[in-house]
Amino acid sequence: MPLLHQELTYELRMCMMEVHNEIGVGFDEETYHQGVIRRFMKAGIPFVSKPQRHILHRGAPVKTIELDFLADEKVIIELKCLRCGFLRANYIQILSHLKLWQKKLGLLVNWGFPRLQFKRIPFTEKPKKVAEEYGYIKGALTESERLALARLREAILFVLETHGLGYGKSTYQALVQSELKYRQIGFEKGKIVEVVYGNEIIRSYPMRFWLIENQMLCDIAALQERILPEHVVRMQTFLKKLELSAGLIVNFGKSQLELRGVRC
Repeated sequence: MPLLHQELTYELRMCMMEVHNEIGVGFDEETYHQGVIRRFMKAGIPFVSKPQRHILHRGAPVKTIELDFLADEKVIIELKCLRCGFLRANYIQILSHLKLWQKKLGLLVNWGFPRLQFKRIPFTEKPKKVAEEYGYIKGALTESERLALARLREAILFVLETHGLGYGKSTYQALVQSELKYRQIGFEKGKIVEVVYGNEIIRSYPMRFWLIENQMLCDIAALQERILPEHVVRMQTFLKKLELSAGLIVNFGKSQLELRGVRC
């Protein structure tokens, strides 16, 4: 069975290899980008360079995403200049782009080696599955904490229903933040925690977790396989520092949304 857009991706690869052979190794992404523009034009390949699109939530833009190339309205191309292999962040980026543009194939290209590296990235929209676990905090919440958790949960589920799975962490953080503001749910980002050692404050540390309604902590992750024990332990550390009883870890994962309650 032939690969998706096999002839087009072959032509794209040949064009970029020619650019690489002529220019050589050691330049930045923009240099190669300009070379690829000229080679695609010479080959007569339809393309758009650096198209932008907004991610909208309740009609308002929450994030702007820019591609390197969209070739023939079919393949998204992202150029990288890395002295190592492709990074997890590169895969997350192109998957987010494929989701937003609703395309089925992306092509990662690394110009950082003597030989070009290519990686085909297929994309299919995932079903909106949810896995929730509150056993650790069941029965331990006050009425106000239960209310804060319920409101937070509803906001997160609305984000899932509206946008589905497939974006990266920063995108879901922006979407959840927008929804919390819309619902007038109070939250604080980057709250300073005083780190004490031997009765001495040794550091004022900006916390990565969000403080929700001054009642609980929330952590937003994305594209993780699952919530791991170390994620729970990290949150427990800060719950203890802030003398809070519970928190919620949220993972807009690869195959499902995970919600896990955490108790100090």
